[in-house]
Amino acid sequence: MVDLDDRAFALSEGLEPDDFVVATYLFQGAEEEDHLAVAVSAAMEQTVGRSSYAGEATRELVEARGGRLISYFRVPDHESKSTLRDVRWTATIARIAFPVANLGFQIPMLLTALMGDLSLGGMVKLVDLDLPASFLRAFAGPKFGLQGVRSYLGTDRPLVCSILKPCVGLSAKEASDIFYQHARGGADVIKDDETMAYDAELRVEDRVRACMQAAKRVFEETGHRVLYLTSITDRPDVMLAKALKAVEAGANGLMLTPLSTGISALQMLAEDLRVNVPLFAHPALLGATSWSPDFGISAHILGAKLVRLAGADINAFPVPYGRFAHLRESYIKLLKFSKAPMGHIKPCITQVGGGLHAWVVPDVIRDVGRDVMLVIGGTVQQHPMGLAAGVMAVRQAVTATLEGRALEEAAKQYAELGAIRGFNR
Repeated sequence: MVDLDDRAFALSEGLEPDDFVVATYLFQGAEEEDHLAVAVSAAMEQTVGRSSYAGEATRELVEARGGRLISYFRVPDHESKSTLRDVRWTATIARIAFPVANLGFQIPMLLTALMGDLSLGGMVKLVDLDLPASFLRAFAGPKFGLQGVRSYLGTDRPLVCSILKPCVGLSAKEASDIFYQHARGGADVIKDDETMAYDAELRVEDRVRACMQAAKRVFEETGHRVLYLTSITDRPDVMLAKALKAVEAGANGLMLTPLSTGISALQMLAEDLRVNVPLFAHPALLGATSWSPDFGISAHILGAKLVRLAGADINAFPVPYGRFAHLRESYIKLLKFSKAPMGHIKPCITQVGGGLHAWVVPDVIRDVGRDVMLVIGGTVQQHPMGLAAGVMAVRQAVTATLEGRALEEAAKQYAELGAIRGFNR
């Protein structure tokens, strides 16, 4: 039986907001379980531990550093055993306040405190997280953010991003030839695939030099500027070395997968003054950590809040109109939270994709507005008129949408857009 000590409970109005991180959990289990005791146990176990403590000094420390259950209710909330609902399975929401002093003002300890042993103890999901100003002040956030990326590219319209494919195995020369065609088609951003790695046969600096030479050539020919997101995912020390080599070779953007490398590895790069280029956080593993309704950490915490806090200038999520089963309301929430005010932390620009093509561009812009980066992969490769035309079709869809024209009408004007009308839903 868990001791329901008065010290484990508090009202949010009785706490100093700047002294606590507040985590909101969804607990689920059989009706006969003592769910209140589970929540109280979580508050204590994830802060000072579950033991009984003797001695006045220790008791004072426990009172100062222990977690506090500040809200608890069933879903749906009810007070009586008399209910017409099936109560054999119970869901509860608990909000727990964690003293900031416990967390070292760092993301690894934050995640350890919030979900450490708790993640091993049953059906529990961290569904929301409130960070006080005292915690935010320990982070610089994005160097560039949404406005910095826009300023570099010189446009306020929705951005178009393409992917160098095949994803792996291309030589530096082969990658640069494909890069050139994408850039001539009007891609604002060209990225490596998240599975792109380097070895003794292909060095990051060689691919960067080749692709940035193609970018320079397009700029000289057309005045169109392109951001290249070079993959550097690796163990943190090697990743930093790759980042520095890439920047020295002329890279103007870098890409990593912070859920596999560690979110603090992203922070390391963002705070290094030598890595003075935008950073793109790819969401690899986000499904494994967030997609379950019963376990893990909600996507807006990891993908929209913490990677932004750590310094991502660009983040990414799948659209609900492609190959991933992503709720429309969820992806809209993720994009909105990525740029919503967050103290001094700059907003991100969010890249959306995952099976996106020109004919769903109006849906995305209707959903989230102009501050979005549209990433197109397979449909560029498959365009019957070539790679440049595949990118042009997406640019044409953006132009028509912003002008308020139906794509069916625009396709009569633009051959590149008209050539893929078979994708129209």
